[in-house]
Amino acid sequence: MKRGVGILALLVIVTIIGGLLTANLGFSVPTIIQSQDPAASAFNATPNQALYLALWIGFVLVNVVGAGLTIALVLWLADRGKKWAEVTPVLAEREPQVDQLEESKNDALPETSAA
Repeated sequence: MKRGVGILALLVIVTIIGGLLTANLGFSVPTIIQSQDPAASAFNATPNQALYLALWIGFVLVNVVGAGLTIALVLWLADRGKKWAEVTPVLAEREPQVDQLEESKNDALPETSAA
């Protein structure tokens, strides 16, 4: 219970600090200044450039998360297969069972004589 309250308090503090930084209260955080002039300073961006940057960042984040989920799924399936293989008996352990099955089949079949 205390751990959950601690995590919640930390998240609230981070959210408040993020809001203060975004609102530029107390001190300013360097941001990208937008302008209509494409030949402006390297620290300025036109609205299209800012949009392309935001789209590119979103694209990269989605792909990184997707790759991470894909790798997690592959590893989960591999671990699941490994656990199944550990539980399944090996061929050497199953051979006596096969011999017993063949003997029981032979016992159940009536003997026929070649005429």
